[in-house]
Parts: sequence; C-alpha cells; structure tokens
Amino acid sequence: MGRPLRLEFPGAFYHVVSRGNAKQAIFESDDDRRLFLGTLSRVIKRHNMILHAYCLMQNHFHLLIETPDGNLSRGMHNLNCLYCQTYNSRHDRVGHLFQGRYRAAVIDEDEYFLTVARYIVLNPVRAKIVTYPSGYIWSSYLDTIGARIPPAFLTVGSILKEFSEDEEKARNSYHVFILQGLDQEISYSLPDCSILGSSEFVDKLKDMMATKKTIREIPRRDRFADRPNIERVIRLGSKQDERDTGIFLAFHEFGYRQKEIADHLKLSPSTVSKIIKKMESQGV
Repeated sequence: MGRPLRLEFPGAFYHVVSRGNAKQAIFESDDDRRLFLGTLSRVIKRHNMILHAYCLMQNHFHLLIETPDGNLSRGMHNLNCLYCQTYNSRHDRVGHLFQGRYRAAVIDEDEYFLTVARYIVLNPVRAKIVTYPSGYIWSSYLDTIGARIPPAFLTVGSILKEFSEDEEKARNSYHVFILQGLDQEISYSLPDCSILGSSEFVDKLKDMMATKKTIREIPRRDRFADRPNIERVIRLGSKQDERDTGIFLAFHEFGYRQKEIADHLKLSPSTVSKIIKKMESQGV
C-alpha cells in the first residue's frame, strides 16, 4: 500500500504538529530545546522554508511554516530524523522518538494565518505552564513583540505587517491580539492532510488533490522524467545519517526503485529496505 498523499504546492502554509511517541517527552532539558532549534535553523535554510511561528512543548512542537518550493515532506523528514538521531545519541537511547508521521493542516493564509499564529504561541498558557505568553521563552512570541532579537531562521515581518506597516504599532497590535485570545476557545483538530480555510479554499485544494491522484496514474517513466540523478540525491561517501536521508528521498520523493538505490550504493536490496523502514519509523 502506498503512503498517504500529502497536499504540497509552492506557496502553501501549514500548521505542523509533531508529538512524542506514546506521549513521551521529546525535550528533556533546555539543551535539547536549543539543539532542536539549531536543527530547525539548518532545515529551514536547506529547504528554503519560511518559519512564521513556533512553540516547543515538552512532548510536542508546533510550527507555522510557508513552503515556497512545495516541499514540506522533505523538510519535516529531515528535521525529525536529524533531531531523533542526535537526541538518541545524547541520551544513550534507541528507538522511536516521534509518534508516527507529523500532522499538518494546510492553511488559508487570508483567513487563518493570524488565528494559527495565535493558537501556537498560546499553547503554554492553555497548558497552564504560564499565565501569559511572555513568560514562556520557547516560543516565537517574544521575538515577534520585539522583546528579543529574532533568530535568523524566524520571519516575524509577515505577521507584523498584518497589523501595520509601522513596526512599533504592529508589535503593540499583535500583543493585544494575542492577549485577546486568552478568553477565546480555539478548537480545531489536525487530522493528517487536513485543510483549514474557507469553503472556496477547501474546494480549490480538493481539486488539486484530485489532480495529484490522477498524476499517480501517469506512467512511471514520464512521472519522474525530470527527477535529479541518483548521484545528486545520494552522494557517495556521505555520513550515514545523510546517506539514509538520501535513500528515503530517492525512494519516496523521486521514485527510484530499491534495487536502483542498492546498485548505486553497492548494498543489498534488503539493506536498503531496512533503512527505508527505519526512517519511516522515526516519524517521517
């Protein structure tokens, strides 16, 4: 059976959530959180993504991501895989860290961009960790209101421009907007490949999904005619984690058969199959 079809297209906005396996913690300390943000920074740059908001909780994280290149799956696979490997090494553990694949809702940015941005930074308040979002340092709230210098991987300008072109006025208005959410119950679920938007937006994306399903019926040689050479996807001599990531992408994103991958790396097809299954089990 094939993997679930994810809705990806250039310019898409997503609310992404990834949870710990069996609700276990994915951050044991602030050092882990700093490690995650460092990994996130590299992934955002490598995959040309735009991060508008984030929040790190103890057993899950939230991201508001824009994908100019329509490549959410590749970026999230890279993020969860790299963090899992480093986390396991730091804590001398093995096995799954994340609970299956991440969940992502495609967002109608005209209708729900600010709603999701507020929902994300209010998570620590709703969890009764702090009374106000300013008391929690592991979200993008303090960066957006100007209480600290935003890291290079975070883009706060898009949110602020929703309020005013004047930066100071925008920050004040954003602050008020967030606090107004303390008295509002925001409830929406994040099933896999869900859509959050107006009825017109939903209809538009359903049409896109139908088109993508039709594309699957195109002969394989035509569907992957423009894919990169396998040498570019999996570089010989690369580190093991980079090699394994390349194997996963070659198989799932670019349609290379396991035997083709095995021949390129001089591995057995069964070894390639085990690597792919291992990567899938790590929350890809």
